[in-house]
Amino acid sequence: MKESITISNCKNCGHSVENVNFCSHCGAKKITKGITLKSLITEISEVYLNVDSTLIRTIKDLTIKPHVVIEEYINGVRKKHLNLPSYFLLSLTLSTILSFIKEKAFHIASETEKYDGKSEMIQLFLETTEKYPTLGYFIFIPFYSLMSRFIFRKYRKYNFIEHSVINAYLIAHLTMLTFIPYIITFIFGDYLEESSFIFLLIQLIYATFLFKNLYNVSYWKIIVKGFVGFLLIFLIIVGISVIGGLAYKILEENGLINQASFISLN
Repeated sequence: MKESITISNCKNCGHSVENVNFCSHCGAKKITKGITLKSLITEISEVYLNVDSTLIRTIKDLTIKPHVVIEEYINGVRKKHLNLPSYFLLSLTLSTILSFIKEKAFHIASETEKYDGKSEMIQLFLETTEKYPTLGYFIFIPFYSLMSRFIFRKYRKYNFIEHSVINAYLIAHLTMLTFIPYIITFIFGDYLEESSFIFLLIQLIYATFLFKNLYNVSYWKIIVKGFVGFLLIFLIIVGISVIGGLAYKILEENGLINQASFISLN
């Protein structure tokens, strides 16, 4: 057993911590013993397995009262729940792990294989976002934020940056909620198409619940606004796809781009 170490100043901020177990300035715990296997396991269990831990509390509260967590974060509360960058990074990590498990453990065909024969632009987009899910998330969050800001523009409650926070929490938490269910569906691979509809339904229900409570309006209004929003998103995606396809064809016909260049980039 290692002997206790005499600590008179906080290792994090330098303030005095004599005769106390926690720093009064930054709140850090005074560590008086060296790292051992036991202390490391204890620290990990306190952070990730404790029912009252920040992570568990964040997952629970984002599930049953997401509007409270988001509004508190927007208003400057940081200690009660895992902060947005950390939670989002954790969701991205799980998303990457999920993609790896899907391909390596269950040998499920990738989206690019399912869409063989489609346009090169769609192939490139699917392959990039599947290989690098982080890129896909960062591409879509500003887009979702613009749409939600437009849909709820009459309420003038949140600006674009705050809508970015809302949508980042929304995407991150849906990733957390569906991580284990997705693995279960991988096990029963014959039902992937059916389960995709169920997951989409879960996403729509949670998004409806979130925005209903954020704006304190009826479910009917949220459903109507959501329908209009999804219709706009669909039309915009179709428009972007058409424009992108035409641009690709024009560039390809003029010899400014070719499929081989995309292959070499990958």
